[in-house]
Amino acid sequence: MKRSQSSRIKRIAVIGMPMLQVQSRFNAALMSYAATKGNWKFIASIMEVSVENVRILRRFHCDGALIRVISPAIARETSRLPFPIVNFSSWLAKPGVPTVQWDNTRASQLAAEHLLQKGFRRFGVVVSKGGWFTHPRYTSFLKTVEKAGFGANISTFRLQHHPADAGDLRRFRKWVAGLQSPVGLFLVNDDPDAPALMDACRAAGKNIPRDVAVITSPGHPEICPFCQPPLTHVDSNEEGVALEAAKLLDRLMSGEKIENQIVSVHGGGLIALGSTDTMAVEDPSVTLANEFIRMHISEPISIKNVAQYISVPRRTLERHFRAAMGVSLHDFLARERIERAQDLLKAVPRLTLKEVADRCGFTTISYLNTAFRLKVGMSPQEWRLRFSRD
Repeated sequence: MKRSQSSRIKRIAVIGMPMLQVQSRFNAALMSYAATKGNWKFIASIMEVSVENVRILRRFHCDGALIRVISPAIARETSRLPFPIVNFSSWLAKPGVPTVQWDNTRASQLAAEHLLQKGFRRFGVVVSKGGWFTHPRYTSFLKTVEKAGFGANISTFRLQHHPADAGDLRRFRKWVAGLQSPVGLFLVNDDPDAPALMDACRAAGKNIPRDVAVITSPGHPEICPFCQPPLTHVDSNEEGVALEAAKLLDRLMSGEKIENQIVSVHGGGLIALGSTDTMAVEDPSVTLANEFIRMHISEPISIKNVAQYISVPRRTLERHFRAAMGVSLHDFLARERIERAQDLLKAVPRLTLKEVADRCGFTTISYLNTAFRLKVGMSPQEWRLRFSRD
């Protein structure tokens, strides 16, 4: 008796991710989806993406494949395969096959917003050689900064090689040395150049993050936490990309007709680390106020406490703070508390709301609820539940 189409083994190949050899979030999500299907079998995984390796798939009698399509030649070759494929790369603007890609536009917007919230008003953008994805990342960052009124304060540096060679790094070091500090530096590409570029910043006499705050989009978990200091980045949400790619391939293998659909997957949010742990201000009283707030955010401090600490009249401090930060001291303090609450709700789900309130300087749960709803549009508990589902 023949197996039904839905229950027979589906033979899947992967090109562009060493799925059978390396543990990663992408692989874990793909394997998890396969386990829920019960009839998926991964018969090949090849890291190197090439026309020849795509041709090799014909020998494996596949039912479907996940392939990083990174050139027109590879796109043409995939179109000749006698089984459905899904592309999980952003290298081509029009890959010509069903595609799942990371939301490059939203990620760069998050990066720009983070630097703007940190008070940066001057920006450097480093663009490496790469695929089409560099364009939406670059333009989205520029548009966000321009919308905030600082488009004229952007300087762009383009690396000529991938990865950056000694000549690139010499030119970069000279360029970054000429930037007026403090400056927010956005690395467009998610590649291993970041540690070398950060070393070059220090060689140019720039302190990270005080003189140059560095952020990338997205970030490799194998690289960002081990930079000096750890590199702020937008999470790549490899799980989300893998899951959507698997779902799309499943639909194609089931006979559904999907004409070159492109699915964008949102990133997992911004991971703020040491490379942007600063506030870009040139007024010493505002710098001291920021430092005091960060050190005492878990306490029920007031604007009066801040003014007393730096020995500046309250009204004078409030005037200077608004001029330097573009926001009132009261609103800034409230925002810092809410962001701390969000970090705790996300990182430590077992915490009670009372514990969260205590660690963020809110005297009562009611005060936390009211302030959180005002800033976020929902209660802390609702936000935590929504985040856990996402």
